[in-house]
Amino acid sequence: MRLVLHRKYKASITLGRLLLGQKQLCFTREAPKACFHTGTSCIEEGIYELEPIHSEATGWEIGFGGYGKISKFPGAGLLESNSIYPVTSYRADGTPLFTKLAFLKLMERLEREWERGEIVELQLISERVPYLLESCLEQNYC
Repeated sequence: MRLVLHRKYKASITLGRLLLGQKQLCFTREAPKACFHTGTSCIEEGIYELEPIHSEATGWEIGFGGYGKISKFPGAGLLESNSIYPVTSYRADGTPLFTKLAFLKLMERLEREWERGEIVELQLISERVPYLLESCLEQNYC
């Protein structure tokens, strides 16, 4: 099974829509692209295998390749690098709503696939940066 995340870069945040086939599962929020020099960055485009991970500190999350994670939206609203946060909807001012619900629904959907022994992949696709920053044109190698 492959999920596809279509993203748009903004100067202070990366917004996306997580799809399974033609069906939207949720919206997403991430830190901005590294070229915006904010100290945090979103995950680079590519295809990643998803797996459930658990820690006592954070509970269940969805990891990919030891590189990043999909997790519940942080209480303080500070977005971590290489993290994707599912969101059900937004207020008019851009404040995310029902973030825990979005994560729980996504986790429930993926658990069914993992229980059947399916490999779950995440493909990240992004639109071009809305304006040309020279640093955004350089290839970012992690």
